[in-house]
Amino acid sequence: MAHNQIKTYSFVDSVTDNSMFLLKRMEDIYFNGNGESDSPHRHDYYAIILVEKGSGVHYVDFQKYDIEDCSVYFILPGQMHQVVLNQMPKGWVLAFTSEFLISNSISDKLINDIYLFNHYGQSPPLPLSSSQMVIYQGLISQMEHFSISLKNYSSEALGALLKLFLIQSNNHCNLVKHNNPQFIETTNHLLRSFRQLLDLHYKSKHKVSDYADMLAVTADYLNKIVKSITGKPAKEHIQSKILVEAKRTLLFSNISSKELSYELGFDESAHFNNFFKKSTGFTPTEFRSSIRLS
Repeated sequence: MAHNQIKTYSFVDSVTDNSMFLLKRMEDIYFNGNGESDSPHRHDYYAIILVEKGSGVHYVDFQKYDIEDCSVYFILPGQMHQVVLNQMPKGWVLAFTSEFLISNSISDKLINDIYLFNHYGQSPPLPLSSSQMVIYQGLISQMEHFSISLKNYSSEALGALLKLFLIQSNNHCNLVKHNNPQFIETTNHLLRSFRQLLDLHYKSKHKVSDYADMLAVTADYLNKIVKSITGKPAKEHIQSKILVEAKRTLLFSNISSKELSYELGFDESAHFNNFFKKSTGFTPTEFRSSIRLS
């Protein structure tokens, strides 16, 4: 299959009824696939992988992460990813749609506050201690029970448990270092607003000052706050967003490098080529050729 035809799995491909939530054992997925890894693909739904035991690698939007025991991996709709396992794993895969979140009153804010759900840039796993893992295993056990035992309000029960799962993930996420609740809420709001603006304007606005002006703060303050929460300044988020979108477009379309440079807001194609090569070590054309031959 050509890389520009990488499959996007719809939720209906994975279920046999009208459910908007799916829970699967990693062992079953591994066994049904004869132990072979799936090719790189995308989903039109959210996925969470809870690894109790396992080894291998997880690729998310061209980033590589080791698969380790007691870890959680978060995948957003539209992200390209691939799981490559070295042996039979033990764990669970949760899949759910945006409609499931809405129908169970799970707000976007809760998803956005878990900084490991990333549209672009780093998507590292969330490591868990043995005591934390027990909490997640308990939630999963209840999900499994309610998914097969309830005839009425099964979706509501699963929605409540998923919300608890996300809340636990939010609290275990170690990217937020501060303990002042008022400070956390203020900075969380600023980061969410910055990300929303970046998703809307990354093609036309490439400077931190552009976003700082829209948020009524200084560029230095925006860089400082974003870095304090995510570990990277706002400038790197802007560059990561542009780079990931460029890679996706090169991979999934046949647009020329020159056309892509103008589409992404670069005045000169040479500027885009220099930016891309500095970030990846390849020109856009070299990247497209290498990834399609891999």
